[in-house]
Amino acid sequence: MPSSERCVESLSALSFAQQRLWFLDRLRPGRPDHNVPVAIRLRGPLDQGALVSALTEVVCRHEVLRSRIVVVDDIPYQVTEPVDTFVPTLTDLADLPVAQAEEQAHELVVQDAATPFDLSAAPMLRARLIRIAADDHLLLLVIHHIAADGWSVSVLWQEFSAAYRAAVSGRPAGLPELPLQYEDFADWQRKHLTGTTLREQLDYWRERLAGQGSSSFPTDRPRPALWSGRGDQVDIEFPAELTDRIRALGRTHEVTPFMTLLAAFQVLLAHHSDRPDVPVGTPISGRTRIEVEPLIGFFVNTLVLRTDLAGDPSFSEALGRVRQCAVDAYAHQDVPFERLVEELRPERDLGQHPLFTVMFQVEGPPALPSGLPGLEVSTQHVPYEIVKFDVEVSLTDRGDHFTGVLRYAADLFDRSTMERLARDYRELAGLLVGSPERPTSAWAAHLAPRASRSGPAPQPDGGQGPSADGQPTETELLVMEVWAEVLDVAPSGVHDDFFALGGHSLVAAKVMSRLSRALDLELPLPLLFYHPTVAELAQGIEAALLADLDSTHSHPDLLPAGEDQQP
Repeated sequence: MPSSERCVESLSALSFAQQRLWFLDRLRPGRPDHNVPVAIRLRGPLDQGALVSALTEVVCRHEVLRSRIVVVDDIPYQVTEPVDTFVPTLTDLADLPVAQAEEQAHELVVQDAATPFDLSAAPMLRARLIRIAADDHLLLLVIHHIAADGWSVSVLWQEFSAAYRAAVSGRPAGLPELPLQYEDFADWQRKHLTGTTLREQLDYWRERLAGQGSSSFPTDRPRPALWSGRGDQVDIEFPAELTDRIRALGRTHEVTPFMTLLAAFQVLLAHHSDRPDVPVGTPISGRTRIEVEPLIGFFVNTLVLRTDLAGDPSFSEALGRVRQCAVDAYAHQDVPFERLVEELRPERDLGQHPLFTVMFQVEGPPALPSGLPGLEVSTQHVPYEIVKFDVEVSLTDRGDHFTGVLRYAADLFDRSTMERLARDYRELAGLLVGSPERPTSAWAAHLAPRASRSGPAPQPDGGQGPSADGQPTETELLVMEVWAEVLDVAPSGVHDDFFALGGHSLVAAKVMSRLSRALDLELPLPLLFYHPTVAELAQGIEAALLADLDSTHSHPDLLPAGEDQQP
C-alpha cells in the first residue's frame, strides 16, 4: 500500500491558474479542452499489480491528483479525497487477433482522451492499462490540466518508476517525503502576489501590451462567435544541417535556440499580418522556487512576447530584440496570465484566446518511465484534435535536429494554408540564418503572398434594449441589485456594462450563480458574456424563463406540484 501519511481530506483555495480553468469549465461545460493525455507502450513481462501499486503511490503522494472542486458561497475550493477514489481500468484484449486488438486499443485511447472530466468529482487522473498481448501493454493516463502540467508528467514518471521497481521487489517505495503540497503553493501565491510586488510587475505588462488589439493574423474564414476547439496539425522538421546553423548563430549572438526559432517565426508572422509586433504566447514552467520542483500540479504560466520588428531590421538585430523582449518577460513572470487578463481586460470574445492567438514553444523530448525491470518503454501517439489557439507551433529539440507540429484551428484555416505556412517557416529560417545581416524584408519574395483577411462572423443578437416606458423592468431591477451586491458598485442605468463596472470571470460566475438561485432556474454562464449590459442580460434571462416554462408545459409529468394539467 502507498506509504504517504497525507491521505486525508483537505480543503483549499485554488491557484489563479486553476481558478481560470474552473471558470472556463463553467463557461463551456462537458468539453475535453483541458485534458492532458499521455500514453506509453510497455513490451516485456509486466507486473500488473506492481503497476497499479506504483500509480496509486503517486496519486497518494500528490493530493492535487485526487482532488475535486466544490463551490461555497460562489467561491471555488479544492477538496482532497481519499486515495481509493483512484481506480485504474484494466482492459484485456489479448484473446483477440493482434490487428483487432491494436484497433480496439486505438479506439479506447481516442475515446478516453476525449472524455471530459467532471471537476466536482475526484480524481483528476484517469488510468487505463490495455493488455494487447501477453508481453505487450499500453498504458494511457489522462490528467486534467487543473492538476498537472508538462513538468508534472516528468515528476510522475520518475516516481512511478521508483515505486514500480520497489513493488516488483516487494519492498516499500521509499520516496522522499514531499515538503509541500500544491495547495501550499496556491496559498503562497495568493499571499505573495499583492501590494508592491504585484503592482510593479503589472505596470510592466500594461506598458508592454498597451494598444494591443485583437489578432491581426489573417484567416481563411470568418471567426465564429464561439470557439469550437476543432483542430488539425501539420508536421514541421528542421534537418540536422539547418539545426547546426541555428545553434551556431545562436552562440554567436548569445541567444538560445528557442529565441532564434521564435525570431524567425515572428518575422514570418510580421510578413503575413503586415504588423511588426504580433503578440505570441509561450509557456514557462512557473516553478520559481526550488521547493515546488518535486510537486505535481498546475504551475505553468504563459508569457506574452510582443517583439517590435519595425524598421525592417536585419535578422541579427531581430535576434537582439527578441532576446531583450524574452529576458524582460522572464523578469516579470510572477504575474499569472489569469491575473493579467483580469487587469488588462482585453475585448471580450468567446471566439478567441485573450491577449494573443498564436502560441510558440520549444521543449525537450517527452519524459518516459525508466529502469522498469524487463520492460522496453516507448511513447505511444495519442490522437488529440482539440486546439486552444488560432495557430500553435510546438517544436521538440532532439539534439541533432528539431521536429514538431503546427496546430491550427480548423474553423479558421484551410489545411493547404497551414502547409504553406509550415514550409515557409522552414525555408525562411534557413534564409535568415544563412544571411543574418540582410534586412528581413529581403526574403519576402520567397514567401507565400499575404492572405486576405476574413471579416468577423455574425455575432449573437444582443437583445432589444430597455423597456418601452423607459423604466427598469422587474428583471432589470433584479440584475442591478445583484450587480450592486457583487461588484459593490451600483449600476446607474440599464445600459451599464458589467465588465466596464469592474466585472471579471470569477465575479461573472458569482453573478450568474446568485441570479440562478433567485429565479430557481439554471442560467448558463455565457449568457452574461453575450449580454453584458443590464438590459441585454435581463432580456436573455426572460427568454430563458419563457423557454423553461414552455418546456414544463410541454411535459405534463414535469408540472410543479399542485398545478393541474389543462385540458
